[in-house]
Amino acid sequence: MKRVLFVDDELLLLEGLKRSLRPQRKEWDMFFAAGGEEALNEMERTAFDVVVTDMRMPGMDGATLLERVQARHPDVMRIVLSGDFDVEAGMRAVPVAHQFLMKPCDPEKLRAAIERCSHESNFPPDQATRRAVSAVGSLPSPPKTCVLLLEAINDPNASLHSIAQIIQQDVALAAKVLQLAHSAFFGLPQEGTDVETALTVLGMDVLKQLVLSAEILRQFRPLRPIPGFSLEDFERHSHRTAQIAGHLPTNAVAKNHRAVTALLHDAGKLIFATHLPGDFEKACRMVQAEGCLPYQAEYCVFGTSHAEIGAYLLNLWGLPQVAVEAIGAHHRPKVRGTGPGLDLTATVHVANALAHDSTEQGDVESPLAHLDLHYAGHLGMTAQLPVWRNAARQWTSPGF
Repeated sequence: MKRVLFVDDELLLLEGLKRSLRPQRKEWDMFFAAGGEEALNEMERTAFDVVVTDMRMPGMDGATLLERVQARHPDVMRIVLSGDFDVEAGMRAVPVAHQFLMKPCDPEKLRAAIERCSHESNFPPDQATRRAVSAVGSLPSPPKTCVLLLEAINDPNASLHSIAQIIQQDVALAAKVLQLAHSAFFGLPQEGTDVETALTVLGMDVLKQLVLSAEILRQFRPLRPIPGFSLEDFERHSHRTAQIAGHLPTNAVAKNHRAVTALLHDAGKLIFATHLPGDFEKACRMVQAEGCLPYQAEYCVFGTSHAEIGAYLLNLWGLPQVAVEAIGAHHRPKVRGTGPGLDLTATVHVANALAHDSTEQGDVESPLAHLDLHYAGHLGMTAQLPVWRNAARQWTSPGF
């Protein structure tokens, strides 16, 4: 059973949580602490999977509590549940909280957030992934821009204009919004359109994913060069994969998520390069020396690969579950039910293989090194592959 610790200085609110979460008693072992000091003392006695805390509390506020939880118990998932989001305290909580929820919170929404954050979530990392995450120390929380935007997007009273103003404070994110809106995925007709108009084209669901992707690509920067890994090549491949994904015949669900999911499919490499550079360099050397694929070398070195690590982080950051699953399985997809169009996992798997092939400019008759041919055969893609392979070299372009 998951152990979940709820922290709030108002006893009536704690009692209300107990009542509303009563149906979870068979799944969660729940503890309730009246303040930060009591919570820390309880954590010294009991190992927890998740801590859920209010922000404004006397003595020790929620931000301070989560700072100490991160330092002492880095594997614990951290959620803020608060009716007040004071800017100063909130900005201190941003680096140490994985999720932010507002009171009053629907019990089902709270349950879903805890399930997503806990280790045995809908996309459970295996033991090797946990070991790699433990070596990192703790996965980072979404930064300031991400939190402010996601809060505004989830506010039913927030206007498109107010959301655009937040984006315009971040030059890199504003550029990315305009860039994606003008891309082949959405086809915004006018050049130089303002951010607010671009948002009407993208929609809120895409914007949520875009915020996460922009922060991922910006936040993780290797501290030193790693032989065999180029950040420029990484970003070029990510963009090329997203471009190709936009041209593949996908189903409706995949179409809604393919651009940003494909853009982020290799995000785990940035975690390795930033937090585990020594071991990542070993994996890169193995690729060069033995000619194996990068994810195969990572399994030898880490016991897991960038696909699982990236999926684990993006799961915590709130990417849609279908996107998380596609990223985690983009090297080793499992055959599922067939239907019209490729599902999101198939789209990302094929786009990744075609992006590598279009870069390498190899013999178009040779096997696609990054494609699972058995999987492609099961999905009935074999006949289309030569056509897609030739077209992919025209689909990609230097920009995105």
